[in-house]
Amino acid sequence: MRQLLLYIAILNLLDASLTMYGLHFDYITEANPLMNNLYFTSPWLFLLLKCVLSLSLLILLYKLNLDKRSSNVLLSVSVIAAVSYSITCMMHGYWLMEII
Repeated sequence: MRQLLLYIAILNLLDASLTMYGLHFDYITEANPLMNNLYFTSPWLFLLLKCVLSLSLLILLYKLNLDKRSSNVLLSVSVIAAVSYSITCMMHGYWLMEII
C-alpha cells in the first residue's frame, strides 16, 4: 500500500510539471474543468494545490498503521488513482514525443 501511495504522489508531481509546461506553451489543454479554471486563475495556485495533494499522500503514507490491514476503500481508490495517473502520464509522453 505504501508503494502505491508513493507512486501516486510521484505521478501527481510529474503530471503537475508536465501539465504546467504543456499549458504554458499551448501544447495541451487541461481536461479537468476545476484544474483548468485554477490554472488560468493562477498557475502558481494550480502548482501549489498539486504539491499539497502529493504532500497529503506522503503524510498519509507515513501515518498508515502497518499492523492493520489497509481499508478496501482506500485500496480501491488508490488503484483507480494510480491507473488514471499512469494513463495521464502516458498521454503526456505521447504529446512530448510529438513536439520533439
